[in-house]
Amino acid sequence: MKPLREHERAYWERYLASLAPGERQALAHVEASYAGNREITDSLLALYLSGRKFAGSSVLEDFRTAGDPLPAAGNHWILLNSRDEPGALLRTVRVEQHKFMDVPEAIAIAEGEGDLSLEYWRRVHRAFYEPHLPKWGLAQIEDATIVTEFFELVWR
Repeated sequence: MKPLREHERAYWERYLASLAPGERQALAHVEASYAGNREITDSLLALYLSGRKFAGSSVLEDFRTAGDPLPAAGNHWILLNSRDEPGALLRTVRVEQHKFMDVPEAIAIAEGEGDLSLEYWRRVHRAFYEPHLPKWGLAQIEDATIVTEFFELVWR
């Protein structure tokens, strides 16, 4: 996890200043990044802001390869737009893990993309993840463990 840049830190500090003093003490983990990647982050940010999207998925093997900690309830995420500006602050409310082919339809709906179907979810996530399988030590997407974070929007 990389440290917050100055403008990200300022955004976080504005959020903290909006809280009652007792609420600030329990907040520790915050990071800033794009949703997906820079090319798709604006469309995903719009879905989060509209309330249609309240979950996002990653691959467990990606976390392990990068040496990054797994997401946990209570974490905060500054979602950046394509211009590197904070667009929203999300809090992780729960985390689930499933093998790629066992991801339930509820996750496709929570991710709020396309027609909300599991078929759509599998198609776009397969295309997004498959180029990275070799670096994650995976032969096929079916071997991947999907880590899904469920979020609440806490700040704009």
